[in-house]
Order: sequence, then structure tokens, then C-alpha cells
Amino acid sequence: MKNYYQIIMFLALIACSPKLKSSILKTLPPLPKEAIVVVLGLSDDQNIESEIIGSIIAKDGGLAVNCTFYENVQNLKVLARKHGANLIKITEHKIPDNWSTCHRLEAEIYKVSNPRSYETQIEWSEDRKLTWDDFKGQPDTVNYPNTLAITNSGFGYESGVSMLKSGKVFVRSVFNNFDSWVVPEGRNDYVLRHEQIHFDITEIYSRKLRKELADAKITSNNSAKAQLIFDRVFNEMRKRQDRYDQETQRGDKKETQEHWEAIVTLELAKYELYKSN
Repeated sequence: MKNYYQIIMFLALIACSPKLKSSILKTLPPLPKEAIVVVLGLSDDQNIESEIIGSIIAKDGGLAVNCTFYENVQNLKVLARKHGANLIKITEHKIPDNWSTCHRLEAEIYKVSNPRSYETQIEWSEDRKLTWDDFKGQPDTVNYPNTLAITNSGFGYESGVSMLKSGKVFVRSVFNNFDSWVVPEGRNDYVLRHEQIHFDITEIYSRKLRKELADAKITSNNSAKAQLIFDRVFNEMRKRQDRYDQETQRGDKKETQEHWEAIVTLELAKYELYKSN
């Protein structure tokens, strides 16, 4: 029994972060850490109008921790910026299995002139407000007659597992570009403000989810309880979005619209401590 505990302590000491590798074909100056880096998934077949800079990899370095999909995408973004790239195209994704608890990613990297033109999702940021260029979907005027614009946004969570410790839980709030749309007559600043509030409401409830998961001390070891909390908070968010549209008459009641904008600003501040993972 004594030897068993000694082995466990030794393993804990040698546990490491994911192994990151890069193979660079073209040398470019690094980008600042706040520079936008767009990530395209495996199934994204957009034509990339740029020469490839190289390839990058995030894989299990042996008993690795901190290697959820969310964390390894962040790792790849750091590598991309280091090599002057602002677009990542994932070419291989191995999910956790019997051999590894890590999400293992391989990707090609590019430097494009306008990375935002490739975006499929936008993570909420107080420094990044929506523009009409972000609404890339085709208007559905059959199912949504007399509707000027639709914002499709939501939040989700991910938890990692490790043979050495319970995994962290990460929450993301995103705007889905190709599921959001606007008709030509809706392209004005007032309607855009209304749609931004929809995204802001999504962010409020993603922060609320982070708070509730933290208060309940949720880790990867109690995923069933995490799902119950998520379902309840997500349902609250959907009801709030519907009430926002009903009370503002989809933005037509300007005084009510301004009232909602003030409320949302206060609620974002209320959950300021939970704006990041």
C-alpha cells in the first residue's frame, strides 16, 4: 500500500501540458496577443485565399492535463500568432479515447487579409460588437415573415477528464454567423442595437451558468448535475429572449428597447466576475 501511494505522487509530479509542435514553411513576424485568429472546423470547406504558412499540432505529451478541445484551440491560437497567422484550419481531430484523455488537433495555418470574412462563430467580447457583415445567413422570410433580422446565439459547456485529477468546466457564449441574417431594409443602426442585445442576453446567462457551476463545485466528476444546471439556465435564457422580443415588439417600441438596454448593461456588470473561464 505504501508503494502505491508513492507511485501516484510520482505520476502527479510528471504530469504535463499538451505537446505543441509546428512546421513552418513561410516566416512572418508574430502577431500581437489580442489579434483575432479565426478557427475553421474539420467540415468547413471555405476557400482560403492565401498561401499556407505551415502546420501546427496539439497532442498528448504523456499524462497530459489541460487539453480539452477548448484549451487546445486556445493553444493553437497562441502558436498561430507566434508564426504570424490569423486563420487556423483544423485538418485532424482525435477525441478522447482509451489511449488519451486529450483532444488531439492538427491544423494548417494561414495569414489572410480579412480573417473576419471567414468567421462562422463569434465568441462574445465586450470589445467586439456585432456588425451587419457578421450576419451571413440567407433570410428565411417564409418562416419569419415581417422579420428584419434574426440573431442565432447560444452557450455551451465542456469539461475535461484526466487520470490524475478532475477536469475543469469551460463555458462559451457564441454568435452563429451563418444562422443569423438580415433583410436589406433592416440594415440600420437601430435594428443592429436590438440584435446586439439578444447576444448580450446570451452572455448574461453564460456568466450565470459559470457562477452556478462554480457555486455547485462542478467538475468532470459530476457531469449529470452539470447537465441539470445547464438545462435550467439555458431554458431561462430562451424565455428571457422571447420576453425581450415581446416587450419591445421586436425593437419597434423604442422606449422599451432603451429600458432593456439599461437592464442588460446592469446585469452584465452584476456577473462581471464570471465573464471568463
